Amino acid sequence: MRAPYSEALEEFFELNTVKFQYLEPTTVKEACSLLEQYRDKARVIAGGTYLIPLMREGKANPEYLINLKSIPNLDYITEYSEFGEEGVRIGTLATLYDISRSLIVNEKAHVFVEAIEKRNLKINKTRWAFYMVTIGGSLFVPEAASDIVPALAILGAKVVMQDTQGWEALPVENLYTQNEENYRILTEVKIPKPVSGEEGLVYEKSSSKEGKWDIGVAVRIELDPKRVNVENLRIVVGGAGYVATDAKEAALLMKGNEIDDYLIMDTADKAAEEVFSQHDEDIRRTARHLIEEAIRHAIDRAVGDFALGY
Repeated sequence: MRAPYSEALEEFFELNTVKFQYLEPTTVKEACSLLEQYRDKARVIAGGTYLIPLMREGKANPEYLINLKSIPNLDYITEYSEFGEEGVRIGTLATLYDISRSLIVNEKAHVFVEAIEKRNLKINKTRWAFYMVTIGGSLFVPEAASDIVPALAILGAKVVMQDTQGWEALPVENLYTQNEENYRILTEVKIPKPVSGEEGLVYEKSSSKEGKWDIGVAVRIELDPKRVNVENLRIVVGGAGYVATDAKEAALLMKGNEIDDYLIMDTADKAAEEVFSQHDEDIRRTARHLIEEAIRHAIDRAVGDFALGY
């Protein structure tokens, strides 16, 4: 029985009238060499759930398709422990579906699973494409990236980028500030496990009734041992543009201060203004409510059983 992915590609190739060469490297090094050789004439394809529809509609017309699926062992999900840090490594071809069901990821990076499960509500779960979306491909698709990057960012995730000269690990949020002429391939996502017992991490998602825009908020809060004062806070918001936004100024309002109801509301208001200053009041109002909800939820998780005296 042939995989749905292969059948879809074959059908696409049969129906497609645009001429292109389909390249199947067997190593990452070979794929990097092909990308460096053909540059803007080439596109890298992983799951293909985003690129193939664009090509069908004539919105993308690469002369060369470099298929990463022909490279073995890039769909791994595995633990690591090094230099006093532990976490999970995820190969670029691992699907979001498999990641969300991984016991390792659920244990070490559960907030990322929350983000995956709350991703774009318009996705049709009855189609094979829902199960074929890869983490590597998602990070280069605006809609998908706005869903998962906030959660990855608060976890301190890094992406491994490789070219013919070697590799480099970058904070996931820095992926979108790189020079577009730097022809590199994303091969791995590395997520460290949170270690503090006084931390709370959460991801909340909202969408407009018309489905025109979506907002995702990831919050990571660290409290003092008595769970009274905020030692660190990070608020990362997706949906305001291609790049997820770190509401740094808003986070400073709570840092070093005692948890306070009004301070939470002021922080949410500041974050909404900081991130959505160029949007209308309706979007800012929705963002304000969602950010406040996420902060409160993160505090609840950080306090946990401590509030019960355990």
